[in-house]
Amino acid sequence: MESIFFEHTNGKVHALRFGHGPRLLVALHGFGDRARMFAVLEDALAELYTVVAIDLPFHGQTEWTPRTFTKEDLLQIVRQVMQHENQDRLSMMAFSFGGRLTLALLPELEPHLDKLYLLSPDGINTQGMSVAVRVPMGVRNWMYGALQRPDWFLKLTSTGRKLGVVPPLINHFIASNLTRPERFRRTFGCWLALNSFYLRRRRIKALWREHNLPIDIYFGNNDEMIRLKSLRKMTEGLPNVRLFVIEDTGHRVVNEELMEHLISNRVFTP
Repeated sequence: MESIFFEHTNGKVHALRFGHGPRLLVALHGFGDRARMFAVLEDALAELYTVVAIDLPFHGQTEWTPRTFTKEDLLQIVRQVMQHENQDRLSMMAFSFGGRLTLALLPELEPHLDKLYLLSPDGINTQGMSVAVRVPMGVRNWMYGALQRPDWFLKLTSTGRKLGVVPPLINHFIASNLTRPERFRRTFGCWLALNSFYLRRRRIKALWREHNLPIDIYFGNNDEMIRLKSLRKMTEGLPNVRLFVIEDTGHRVVNEELMEHLISNRVFTP
C-alpha cells in the first residue's frame, strides 16, 4: 500500500494505492472517514483491481483551500487518477456520503464505468439528509459565519431534540462536528457541496436502466441511516442491479464481515 498525491487547482489530494489487478477501482469514503477505511477489503480486491482510494476534500491528508468543493472538482480528481494509472475505463466503489458523490458523477462517468459498488449509499434516502439538502444555500453561507462560535446553536438544537423537533441523529451530528475547527470546516465544506452533487432518484434509476451498468449494493441489516425499503424500490425491475444484505452489520458496512462475504461469494474473481 502506498500514498500518492495529485496536484489540484484548489489543493493537494491524497490517495492510497493498493492491489495488483489489471482493472482500476476508484474508491470514495464517507463523511468523517478517510481512504484507509478500504484497506480492510484488500484481500478481496487485490487480485482483480488496482485500487486508488481518495481522501476527499477536508478529510485525511488531502489539503483543500476553498470553503467547499464541486462535482467538477471531483471529476477532475477522478480523471487525474485514470491518467496516472494509464486507464481509460474504471470501476467505482463508494461508501455512505461517497455514494452520494459517485451517483452525482454518473452522467459524466458512466460511459467509462465497468462496474459500480455502493456500500450503504447516501443519495437515495438517508435519515435526516433531506432536511440538510433543503436548507437554502444563502442560509448555509450565513450559518457558516454565524456558527464560528456555535454554543448558542448547540443549546438550540439540544432543546429541539428534547421537544422532539430535531431528530436525535441530527442533534448528535451537530454536537460532534461544530466544536472543533477542522470538523467545523469539514462539516460546512460538505454541506455547501450538496447542491453540486444532487441527482433525483428518478434520474439515478433511469441512468441505471439506460446504460445497463452492473451495480452491486451492500447494506447492513441493522443500518439506522439508510432505508432498505428505498433501496429495494430503486432496484425493482433492474436485472443489472444486485442488492446484498449483510447480517449483524450497521451502517458501517465496510468491515471484515463484508470482506469475508466478498471472498466467499467470489465477487471479485477475474
